[in-house]
Order: sequence, then C-alpha cells, then structure tokens
Amino acid sequence: MTREEADRLLELAREARLTGPETATWVGRLSPERDALREAAEWLVAGGEAEAATELAAAVWRLWLLRGEPADGRRLLAPVLDRDARATSARARALYADGALAFRTGDQAASRARNEAALAVARELGDLEAEALALVGLSRVAFRAGDYARVRELAGQARALVRALDRQADVAPLHLLAAGTRLAGDYDAAQALYEESLALNRELRDDYMCSVELHNLGHVTLHRGDLGAAERLFADCTELRRGSENPYDDAMESLNRAALAYHRGEADDATSLLSASESTLREAGVALDPDDQFEVDWLRERLADRA
Repeated sequence: MTREEADRLLELAREARLTGPETATWVGRLSPERDALREAAEWLVAGGEAEAATELAAAVWRLWLLRGEPADGRRLLAPVLDRDARATSARARALYADGALAFRTGDQAASRARNEAALAVARELGDLEAEALALVGLSRVAFRAGDYARVRELAGQARALVRALDRQADVAPLHLLAAGTRLAGDYDAAQALYEESLALNRELRDDYMCSVELHNLGHVTLHRGDLGAAERLFADCTELRRGSENPYDDAMESLNRAALAYHRGEADDATSLLSASESTLREAGVALDPDDQFEVDWLRERLADRA
C-alpha cells in the first residue's frame, strides 16, 4: 500500500453512496476494491492515521452487508475500532456498522456491545442520527432475543430522534418498527408500516430496501390470506433482486417460492425449496434474520404436519 493508493481509496470511500438510487452502481464499483479497502484501513491505522481509517470504514462497510459477506466486513472494521477510541461521529457509525454485521452472523453479544458503545459515543457528541442508528442496532438485538415490545420501543425512540432530519434517516427505524410489529402478531398494523416503508424507499429510489420490504409484505399478506397479492409482491421483489450476488437474496428467493408452493398445496416443492434456502445460508455462514427465521420455522412445522 502506498500513500497515493491509500489517498485514492479514502477519497473513493468519501464519494461512495451505498444507500439510495446509486447503490447498485457503487456496489459494482467498489466490489473489486474490497481487499484494497481493507488494506488501506490497516495501512492508515499502522501509520497513525486512525481517524482517517475510521472514516473510510464507516463510509464503505455497507458494501459487505449488501454482498452477504458480514464476516469479511467485520475484518475491515476490527483494526479500526481496536485502535481509534476517540469519540467521533465516524466512530459511532463504525461501531453501529460492526454491530449490524455481527447481528447478521448471529453474534448477539458482539452486536449488543458494539451498539451500546455506539449509543454512548453518539450521546456524548449530541449526534441524533448516530444515536438513532445505535437504537436501531439495539432493537435488532432485542429482535433476535424475541422481545418484540422492546424492538418497537427502541425503534419508536429512533424515529422520534430523526423526525426533523433527512428522510433517509427514518429508513432503518421504520423497518424495525414494522418487523417488531409483525412478529408481535399484529399483521394489520405491520402491513400498514411495511407499506409506509416501501413508499419511503420508493421515494428515495432505494431498490435494495424496496426489495426487502416487498419480501416482507409478501409474507405478511400470506398470513392475512391473500395469495394473489403475495404472488405479485414476490414477483416485484424478484425483479429487483435480479443479478444480486448476495447469498441471502438467493436464499430468500427460495423461501418465497417455498411459501407460495405451500399455499398452493404443492408440499413436495415447498419442502425442496425450503431445504435449498437453508443450504444456501449454511454455506454462506449467514444467520437468518428473526423474521425470516419465523417464516422458515412456520413453514417447516406445517410441512411436518402434512408429512
């Protein structure tokens, strides 16, 4: 790694837009640079430029989330967080980032610790957006623990903090509020919240989050007995996921087809597709999000009853 290369990568990270309409473009542009970005962060830290390293990592970590490579993303963040303890907005976001990636690998203890640290830094700085992100991160921890009242409480607090901020800041809190409401069993309220979230992400032209909420709405409408609506929602989701290299997306596509097959009375196809979904995640070393785990468990139980 040279000074010139490190500066190039730092500038690239500052320009990156990994939410909104440019997400796919930036994922394509940054993906070949993954190793170089990790090396640049390590080089900056080793050279006493931990603050720049933290800025770089906080700007690009979402690339690994979007690609379904959370463990590799944590390897980007580890040397930065270990060496830069100053209370900065970049550190608060990097701590949140590591908590989000730890959540995706199923590491509850690390996710909780990182998000609690992010919350402390954000509150010290008075950074409302970073504080809201940390609350979202802690709501994810509660989500995996099955404490849906706490999920909704924390997500609601986060939404209140960002009310006067940019609309993008409401994406994660609204999504977690919908998810907690769904697993609490209130499908009518969950559908309304997911529809609000889908509308927000369409406004922001974020195809990735639109695909996420189409996926979630499809399952909610199935539980509400509307197979036709679920078929349409899943079809729109599939279109947005086309070309994705994220194994989580592949696994969810199999899950969605399995759910539709079950509701059409095609139990053998549902069983095969569900097994394919679980195999994809197992090979990738990725833990299911709790809402998707719920759908897998729900489907497994009903297929077992029919066997």
